[in-house]
Amino acid sequence: MNKWIAACRMRTLPLSSSAVILGLVIAFSEDGAEADFYHLACAFSVVLTAVLLQILSNYANDFGDQISGVDKVDRPGRISMVQQGKMTMRDLKIGIAVLLALCLGTGLLSVFLCWHQDMVGFGTFVILGALAATAAVTYTVGPSYSYVGLGDLFVFIFFGLVAVIGAEYMLSHTWSVPGILAGIGAGCSSIMVLNVNNLRDYESDIVGGKKSVVVRVGLKNGRRYHMALFAVCAAMTVACAVRCCSYAGIASVLFLIPLLKAAVYTADENHAGPALEPMMKATSLGASLVNIGLGILISAAG
Repeated sequence: MNKWIAACRMRTLPLSSSAVILGLVIAFSEDGAEADFYHLACAFSVVLTAVLLQILSNYANDFGDQISGVDKVDRPGRISMVQQGKMTMRDLKIGIAVLLALCLGTGLLSVFLCWHQDMVGFGTFVILGALAATAAVTYTVGPSYSYVGLGDLFVFIFFGLVAVIGAEYMLSHTWSVPGILAGIGAGCSSIMVLNVNNLRDYESDIVGGKKSVVVRVGLKNGRRYHMALFAVCAAMTVACAVRCCSYAGIASVLFLIPLLKAAVYTADENHAGPALEPMMKATSLGASLVNIGLGILISAAG
């Protein structure tokens, strides 16, 4: 059982779930949904589906990296369970199949609970859910869009816009300006986590043929890109907080400090390779804190 839990990469789960929870909080704050048992059950099923999709993506990522050979070269970051000899490729295939089934079950339940009275909405979110599951698997398997530098775009879409705005729309059947601002901010902070990984694995990615954004633009521009992502995330976070309540804009800056510290460390040219490994966790937790903090401020203002 321990190997399955380790392969889930538990440290990645707070980021994906916090963005979805932020979207749900916005839905409740905009009076688009009542905080009753029915809507809370809907919200829980949406969060559970998001967590399962993240785990599915992690399993598929290990599987794809093993096939491509990226995980077989010397790399300063995390080594997959297969490379460690604790899991087999067959284990990963079974895990991916089980998680696809679980995502299908919880996803359909979420869509049914939220859209059973609207067939157009039901069909739309079934398609969106299928796209999310496909994107989770094909990140490194099949089309492997992350290997051609499109990982950042897909992370922005699914971990930002879809996670926040999609969750808000699922529950309230509407979208809002705070939702859009928060979605853009969450998308940028999620890309920051990926970019730390790409900066850390720059050398091994070149050897393995993985053309990440950092490999394409180089380390120097990759670091500039990292700070630009933080700047957009910070601007969207403060703007969203101000939109909900003026005093919340000042308070939101406090939640941005841990992410800023991680970003400055990551962008420092003196830190590369293994030295960036601690920043994976720090950036993920910092981004999660921004989402959770913003959600708290919106709840308090509402």
